[in-house]
Amino acid sequence: MSLSKEIKMQCEINTKRHEALLNIVRTAAFIDKLSDGFFSEFNLTEAQYNILIVLKLEKTAMNQVEIGERLISSRANITLILAKLEKKELIQRTRIVDDRRVLMVELTEKGRQVVGRVEAKYVSEVEKRMACLTQAECRVLSRLLEKLRETLRKG
Repeated sequence: MSLSKEIKMQCEINTKRHEALLNIVRTAAFIDKLSDGFFSEFNLTEAQYNILIVLKLEKTAMNQVEIGERLISSRANITLILAKLEKKELIQRTRIVDDRRVLMVELTEKGRQVVGRVEAKYVSEVEKRMACLTQAECRVLSRLLEKLRETLRKG
C-alpha cells in the first residue's frame, strides 16, 4: 500500500524524494514500536540491549565513550542507561586507577546470560520480519540507505 493511502491523504505526495523520506521515517517509527514491544518482554529497552550486545561482541571492558561510538542509536543519556543496567546487575562499572574519571564497563555473568537469551530470539524475529525481502533486495536496500546516510552526514 502506498504511503499516501496508508495515511489517508487526499492527494499524492509532491515529489518521489519526499515520499521516499516519509517512507523511511514511517518505517523507522513502526520498527521502533515493534522493538519496544519485543524488548519489554525481557525488561529491557532497545538502547539497553544495544549496549549489552556491544559489550558481548567486544569481549572486553570498554569505557563509556567507546561504547557510545559503537551504538547504532543515539549516544544520549548513556550514563543513565548504564546506571539502569548496573542496577539490574547486567553490567559492572569500574574506575581505572590511572584516571578516576574513566569508568570501564563490562558484562556480568547475568548480563551474558540475558544477552544470549535475547540475541537468539532477536535474530529470529528480525529474520521473520524481513523475510518479505530477498537477500539481494536486502543488499540493495542497505546500499541505498548507506548512500543516503553518507550524503546526510556531509550536509
